[in-house]
Amino acid sequence: MRRPFRTLLVLPLIGLALILPVSAAAHRSAPGSAQTFTQAIGPYEIAITIQIPQGAPAPLLLVIAPQDDMGDTTISLRVAPRGQSFANAPAVQVRATNPPQPLYNAQLQVDRPGDWDLEARVEGAKGQGVARLPFSVVNPPLSVATVALLIAIGGLIVTMIVSIGLEGLAQRRNQPMPGWVNRLLGDVLFACVIVAVILGVQQFLDSLRATQAAAGGTPISGLPHVNVVPGTAPAAPLAGRPLTLTLNLSDGSTGLPVEDLSLHHEALMHLVVISSDGAFFAHLHPPRLAPGRFAIALTPDRPGRYTAYVEIERQDSGLQVIARDFQVGGTPTADPAPPPGFGSREIGDLRVSVSSSLTPLRAGRQATLTFSFNAGGAPVMDLQPWLEMAGHLIARSADGAVYGHIHAAERMAPGGPGAVTVRYGPDVRFVYTFPQPGRYQLWAQFRRAGKIVTVPLTLEVEK
Repeated sequence: MRRPFRTLLVLPLIGLALILPVSAAAHRSAPGSAQTFTQAIGPYEIAITIQIPQGAPAPLLLVIAPQDDMGDTTISLRVAPRGQSFANAPAVQVRATNPPQPLYNAQLQVDRPGDWDLEARVEGAKGQGVARLPFSVVNPPLSVATVALLIAIGGLIVTMIVSIGLEGLAQRRNQPMPGWVNRLLGDVLFACVIVAVILGVQQFLDSLRATQAAAGGTPISGLPHVNVVPGTAPAAPLAGRPLTLTLNLSDGSTGLPVEDLSLHHEALMHLVVISSDGAFFAHLHPPRLAPGRFAIALTPDRPGRYTAYVEIERQDSGLQVIARDFQVGGTPTADPAPPPGFGSREIGDLRVSVSSSLTPLRAGRQATLTFSFNAGGAPVMDLQPWLEMAGHLIARSADGAVYGHIHAAERMAPGGPGAVTVRYGPDVRFVYTFPQPGRYQLWAQFRRAGKIVTVPLTLEVEK
């Protein structure tokens, strides 16, 4: 029995569709997506969301969300291609009011695809600062599968038009259409439908894979470790006086400045600075000033050794935590009393109770730490997300051998402007396994009414 022509045609078409290359999903924002950068620009903590256009030229939409009370400030924004001067760059100004609005909107223009920097300058009564935020605009090329799909759909439309035209011509001539023409048109239509269906399904699966990769499913490729060189200005800082901590990042293989950092919970860098006695604690987000260069101001309140924990994530790679020490001079002070452990304490107008699912705490055994909030005798239900989470918990062993950054075990908030409607409370939970016995210093951080609430505590972990 002779195998039908359409069967012989469809089999190789299916094989061709299956071997067409699929698009690779990179661990970076896709065209049309949004990137939110939270950083300290001078004395002001600001989140800036950049809506990445799907090509260029195109408008660049910006949403500015103050993270605390900024007072009356002016935010100047301008964009320039990476490595070029900002002197004649497009610029726009946003006036932040007191009390601040939840969101401010701005728009700039990008005239070409490629790597860009957004410069944000903030000036107000508290001081001024600058940050340069990197982003990329891509005109995505059509993949082979997309081109083939468009050809199949075009072939389907053209064949249908030809079929209708020939049928009309045969009717006007009062003659039947030749059988071989009918068979040929039917086979071509069938082939186009099969190819369009197969490639359409493949495009859907590729889109699904890309979505999963953007959510954290991208394989880690193992990029070289980042070297971090800290510096302070002044070079010999003193307790009680402001200093500028500079962090220079270079690639462990090439030695070049690191320019491929990914946003990790809305920041290119999370910086935690802790004094050796645990009495000084700061969770900061330094602004990027230049390729591989970050800097931020802080005022240490006691002399001694400080450790800067630098948390970064490279594109298509994993999270790195790099610890660097620096010294602060001054007159020695008495050791402070350690903060309490489990139980209740007053922080501002909040009453915070801390409890554990495991008592006593034991090394190697999982525990759920619960922070319960009350204000004026009523449960607190208006905790706001900070950096996409209900809360952050920093845990460090007293000897400095263990460091952990734990996120709250509550639903994750959407990034960017969508976070303004999410609320948590009265309980926020953290799940953690202390790896070794000993004393631990912990700092839990939450956001309420635009302010960061820090709850320090000291815990003993048994064997």
